[in-house]
Amino acid sequence: MHFRIRKNVIQLIRTTYDDTKKKGVNSIIGTVQLATPIISDNLREQLSPEEINAFDNWLNNQHRIIRLREEIAALSLTENLALAEKWFENNTDINSASSLVPDIISHWQSFRKVLAKKGLLD
Repeated sequence: MHFRIRKNVIQLIRTTYDDTKKKGVNSIIGTVQLATPIISDNLREQLSPEEINAFDNWLNNQHRIIRLREEIAALSLTENLALAEKWFENNTDINSASSLVPDIISHWQSFRKVLAKKGLLD
């Protein structure tokens, strides 16, 4: 069993060996909403206990990966801001730079709100 993220769902894919083709054939057993990754009762009946465990392990690993990426982003933010500052100072293409500014400002304002809410600003 393996899993594939497609738009807003996680596809649960079972691979079975096809003797006539002499290779494995993938079939989508079902989907789970990405926002609330809970296996429905109907889908649970179609899965073996090992497949359910495989999904739970995969889901836990995905959440762990996201948390680690967030931590790395926070720990390297100062360095990345300094690099971005240099890029903006040295960039001669005003169009590419100016197209980034609205998104940067929006995220910066949202980030400042989080810092203020946590009492981390002066």
